Amino acid sequence: MQRLERAIRRRGNQAPVVPGLWPSLSARQIAIRRGEVSMVAGAPGAGKSTFAAALAVRAQVGTLYISADTHSHTMALRLLSMLSGAEQAQVEQWMTTNPEWVTSTLAGAQHIRWCFDSAPSIKTIEEELAAYEELNGTTPDLLVIDNLIDCVGGEGDEWGQLRSLLKDMKWLARDSDVAVLVLHHTSEGFDISGPACPPRKALQGKVAQTPALVLTVANHDTGSMYVCPVKSRYSAASPSGTDVTRLIYRPESMFIADPNEGR
Repeated sequence: MQRLERAIRRRGNQAPVVPGLWPSLSARQIAIRRGEVSMVAGAPGAGKSTFAAALAVRAQVGTLYISADTHSHTMALRLLSMLSGAEQAQVEQWMTTNPEWVTSTLAGAQHIRWCFDSAPSIKTIEEELAAYEELNGTTPDLLVIDNLIDCVGGEGDEWGQLRSLLKDMKWLARDSDVAVLVLHHTSEGFDISGPACPPRKALQGKVAQTPALVLTVANHDTGSMYVCPVKSRYSAASPSGTDVTRLIYRPESMFIADPNEGR
């Protein structure tokens, strides 16, 4: 038990919001917050992992990235493309022929630590957090879980397990004062066209109760990624997925930017 002012002082100089979010999203009072669970959801191939990795690179804060969905080689390829601006086809050649370039380029993401367990349990995630703290002397600012469905194992009610996992992650976020960003799937049974994103009801397993923020993403227009806050405890939300923000998206080079940031 503690007074509220003591709980606030416990944060020290740590910012309550993870920096680096794209300005057009920040202008809508959208934020990834320490001590909270946030979610980015979309159909397969919508760009969830690109969004999370790009945010981690932009934030330049201590990050633990649990990459259950993507192999280490593929993640290295994507990250090198993102950091250099080169297309992935070219980067994959350089990964073999130019190891010095690979090392120097990846230096831009040294603040990110990785776990490539393909089916991490909540115990695995807790152990990775403990190892991060042992190595760095502090917990990370940002913990990315990519993605939620890969953390479910065994028999039983899959959706019930998802909801239980999110409750455990909420406890982790509070206990470690870390911003937990969970990636999740939406159902493909919704016809999304034009400048729109999957609605909140499209979340698989109906798991919107626990996260403080749920963003859904879509990339059905060439060169665009649409982002919509279908749930937000701190700002206006659009559960229908229709009040979107457009970002520039070039998947061949893992590039995401505000329109006025275009490269």
